[in-house]
Amino acid sequence: MCYSVSTRISNQQWVDIQEIYRKMTGNEFQKMLDNGAPSGHYFVDVYKDNHPELTVISADSADEIQRMRWGVIPSFAKYIDVTTKEGKLVKAHPYDFRNKYSKTANAMVESLKDRPTWRRLYQSNRCVLPVTGFFEFYHLEGKKVTYPHYLALKDVDIYGIACIWDEWTDTETGEIVKSFAVITTAPNEMMRVIHNNPNAHSGPRMPAILPVSEWSSWLDGQFTYEDVFSMCKPFPSDGMVATPVRQGLKKRDVNADIPKVIERIYYTELGSDWRNYGKPQEPLQKNLF
Repeated sequence: MCYSVSTRISNQQWVDIQEIYRKMTGNEFQKMLDNGAPSGHYFVDVYKDNHPELTVISADSADEIQRMRWGVIPSFAKYIDVTTKEGKLVKAHPYDFRNKYSKTANAMVESLKDRPTWRRLYQSNRCVLPVTGFFEFYHLEGKKVTYPHYLALKDVDIYGIACIWDEWTDTETGEIVKSFAVITTAPNEMMRVIHNNPNAHSGPRMPAILPVSEWSSWLDGQFTYEDVFSMCKPFPSDGMVATPVRQGLKKRDVNADIPKVIERIYYTELGSDWRNYGKPQEPLQKNLF
């Protein structure tokens, strides 16, 4: 699944996006540039950072930049009563893990038309999460630690992840919350190797990647499920770059939102090519001369 992304986008990069994504020409976009575009994060995680508010572009207002929280709160979600360890009855917010509505950061494209949380959204409530990359964690057999990888596109600084969104009114505070979920799809060859978490209930996955040139199509008009499925295909491995990066990114006492988080780290036990992960490493050849 996709729980960690990099959204560090400069003003100039937003201008570059505007050149490709023709709809993004409204006053709101220019105002954002004038005031300083949201630069985003080098590393942000949906659960470590408690459902952060990120920059998205949505179908309901495709010429504006909006902020939504990561992790859909369905419009019909409710607080639920739960009992603490001390025996006290409290109300659990939809983002509380004790609430059944809490784990909605990702939506599998195969189940969009079947589950009540998603099937109301894909027809018109679609959005794009602009990113510079996302992170997945390789599990090497026999090792307790994981190996984070930063996944970017070749020769492209920024791309989008296909998402859906919803709006919920907090009955306790009256706050209106817009929130989104990342759509995931079947893995390409690269992600089948790297996203090998043995505890992942759905097996290897990857986010549905949208190059900037496809954003307008994703945000335009009413979609059928077939329309969504056709645009959420696995992105080809040969168009992506997988970079091993430093460990410990998800630890709460570690500040991972720093430039060095996307710097390459060489792990001897992995080798230099993801295609050889999990295979015996070739011994170094001695120079006989």
